[in-house]
Amino acid sequence: MKPRPGELVAVVADLDVAPERLSRMLSTFTAREKARFYSFAQEQHRSRWGAARGTLREVLGAALGQAPADVQIRYGAHGKPFVDGLRFNLSHSGARALVALSVDCEVGADIELPRPRRTDDIARRFYAPGEIERLFKLSDAPARQAEFFRLWCCKEAFLKVTGEGLSRSTRSYEIELLPDGGARLLWAKGLPDAATRYSVYPLDPGSSYRAALVAESPPRPVRILGTPFGDTLAI
Repeated sequence: MKPRPGELVAVVADLDVAPERLSRMLSTFTAREKARFYSFAQEQHRSRWGAARGTLREVLGAALGQAPADVQIRYGAHGKPFVDGLRFNLSHSGARALVALSVDCEVGADIELPRPRRTDDIARRFYAPGEIERLFKLSDAPARQAEFFRLWCCKEAFLKVTGEGLSRSTRSYEIELLPDGGARLLWAKGLPDAATRYSVYPLDPGSSYRAALVAESPPRPVRILGTPFGDTLAI
């Protein structure tokens, strides 16, 4: 489970878990995590958030050789979480979660369940000019929408790897989706070495979900696991 040096690990997990499993996860939470869990008014949102947090604790514990309850999650600049000896990032959407792991570089993760929305309008507002130009070369609306979500995940994962979040405009950097299914960061405002400093990995987490990882490193292998651990999913 623990990434080897020079490797990324991504774990994809289902969040619709049995009540007994959710209860076991809840028993590993800190008081702050339990308060957040109970703050959700809607049961489905509450249980999926709890399953995502519980899965994160299980994954980190497996990687660190610790019990999930013993994992000490701390927070750095801009609120980015970390643990000693491991870099990680969590994203969840709908009924799935994605956890990215590395031992030697910062990582960002994003997973999305595409929902009907006015993606063309969103792209015009939030994408960089080059991204908009390439997107609208696709005349087929369903294909353009699919490409929109692939790019959206890559862009969100970049915001998470830097830890800047909403403090950085989504128009202040540009990502290109490649014909082979890969992607690359072309430039980022304020980061003159961005194109060589970060690597982008669009992922296929199964079903209709879209996902991506971004690592602050040159390109490296990505090992993708499902839960239970050992179930390998395809990139």
